[in-house]
Amino acid sequence: MPTEKTHQKVVASFIELLTTHRIEEITYTAIADHAGVKIDVVRACCNGKLELLAAFMREIDQKVLRERDPDLMEETPRDRLFDVLMCRLDLLGPHKESIRNLYKTVAKDPALALHLHKQVARSMKWMLVAAGIEEFGLRSVGMSNALAVGFKRVVHVWLNDDAPGHPKVMVAVDDMLADGEKWMGRACRVEKVAAPILEGLGRLCRRPNRSGSTSASDGTGGDAEVRP
Repeated sequence: MPTEKTHQKVVASFIELLTTHRIEEITYTAIADHAGVKIDVVRACCNGKLELLAAFMREIDQKVLRERDPDLMEETPRDRLFDVLMCRLDLLGPHKESIRNLYKTVAKDPALALHLHKQVARSMKWMLVAAGIEEFGLRSVGMSNALAVGFKRVVHVWLNDDAPGHPKVMVAVDDMLADGEKWMGRACRVEKVAAPILEGLGRLCRRPNRSGSTSASDGTGGDAEVRP
């Protein structure tokens, strides 16, 4: 099995090739040559290019989590998430052209767009964790997916904002989080209204059979054979 260092080298080579090529143009032979390894090593590192992309995104997730400022928890949830997302964009900065080329293909490939959304949603879950916002179940899924959609819009702004400090990006992130707060408020109100209804349905489904009928195994059921 390849070492962690070799795996990272293969992932880095793939991302570097994305700088000048679209994802569909990158061959596994090119990845192997760029990484200075044999092609069987590339196979041992991944099942395909999308898996290399997922590995890259995990690396960014881990870097954000490592660089999280402990004092961040003293801020409001919105401010914490703002700082986390800006940190993520800063870490993506050296790979801007790679991401630009990736998004060119995403715009024309619905299957890749769907796959990328799933990966981004997974990363957004960890960005929420980095901001000290942890949910479970449907709420976690909803928040992660909503943040993934919003972050995609932010990335489009980021790709075209080369100004120092990225003022347009900061406005885009702030607007996205403001919209998110509004939607979460509405979702919470719906959840409060729906909770008693769902609880009642749950009790109804768990209610025991009170018809008084018994099973055939009791010897008294309607299906029991009657002999003269």
